[in-house]
Amino acid sequence: MILIENIDVITQNKKREIIKNGAIFIDGNAIKEIRASAEIGKKYRSQAKKIIDGRGRVALPGLINTHTHLAMSLLRGYADDLSLEDWWQNYIYPIESKFGREEVYWGSLLALVEMVKSGTTYFTDFYYHEDEVGKAAQKVGMRGALGCAVLDFPSFYSKNPADAFRKIEKLAKRKIGLTDYALAPHMFQTTSLETYKRAKKIARQNNLLLTTHLSETKQEVDFSLKKYKKRPVEALDEAGILDEKTLLAHCCWLNKKEIKILARSGVSVAHCPISNMKLGSGIMPLEEMMEAGVNVCLGTDGACSNNCLDMFGEMKVAALTHKGYRLNPLIADAQTVLDMATINGAKALGLEKEIGSLEEGKKADIIILDFEKPRLTPCHNLVSNIVYAAQGSDVETTIINGKIVMENGKIQGVDEKAVLKFVDIMLLTRT
Repeated sequence: MILIENIDVITQNKKREIIKNGAIFIDGNAIKEIRASAEIGKKYRSQAKKIIDGRGRVALPGLINTHTHLAMSLLRGYADDLSLEDWWQNYIYPIESKFGREEVYWGSLLALVEMVKSGTTYFTDFYYHEDEVGKAAQKVGMRGALGCAVLDFPSFYSKNPADAFRKIEKLAKRKIGLTDYALAPHMFQTTSLETYKRAKKIARQNNLLLTTHLSETKQEVDFSLKKYKKRPVEALDEAGILDEKTLLAHCCWLNKKEIKILARSGVSVAHCPISNMKLGSGIMPLEEMMEAGVNVCLGTDGACSNNCLDMFGEMKVAALTHKGYRLNPLIADAQTVLDMATINGAKALGLEKEIGSLEEGKKADIIILDFEKPRLTPCHNLVSNIVYAAQGSDVETTIINGKIVMENGKIQGVDEKAVLKFVDIMLLTRT
């Protein structure tokens, strides 16, 4: 039992309530009560095994990163300032094709340490050897969806789609810690519609999420028009792929018809503005998508196309990108962007009844920020300070499933320095 008292709480509940000088009582893995500190502090102080004094601190729901490639943290800064096609085909895939289980485990562990320290409590991965990612997540105590990549051509993980599907169906029967598996057909240039259909069938049979890259670049749209005589969203819609258990990443190149299809089908879209701009892929039509009712969440993409996994940085860039692009400062206001990083992400995963907001009965996934810093002072508006001024390094404590995973900046159960040292040594022996 944990009592957090004397803290300002950004609940992200339906009313988007903010409780000044509030308190949160955690019983097991859930929030039992959340109210003004004076109302429940005394009530639970004697029961609490751990009391956290929140003076000068702000609590909010753990951030949800809905698109990333954890193990690619090993390639941070390896190939920058290149087009997506050149970056992936000529630099990234040739070296990552040499990765084995050990690289995936340690690269994922490195990424998980970074995410916990910057306030992420749930991730959606997209890679290979996802059981190794699950082991790393279990060691840290992180929630996540383990997206198993599927491609039509041989990879370092599988010989062909059938081989990948056999491995994935076997893995899906084994739950690892706080993670679940997902199907992750790669993208239109590497994965046929028939493979997408087979992936969706397996996802439905096992009640799993399907996530994929879609319409990330103009080249991808041109490829789809040439091969299928349809744009990517139209092709997936006619193939029966799109529904509320589908999470699309990027979606920079959509037309009005496609946006209407996305809204009608109930899919969610992971917006990755930093990666999209860094690779020169394009800018997602956020305003039109939100007006149509598409659920838009937020992702960092991998550390070699973003260079870090800080969701606070992603929030700020998401807010600023669309204002500057559309010459309209009213687009993507701070509350909208915070929603994308929290409750919208939970909805995309079908977990909005469990995580994404701080409410009684929900899982205790909570992060605490130190607001006693020059860049966060004064604070006229908590949400604005979170989106426009805060950084991942301001996260002081991270609680996942009612367990303190990081306290006062120190991760529990993982030797952070040892992870950094091992990764450096491992890369030196392989490059």
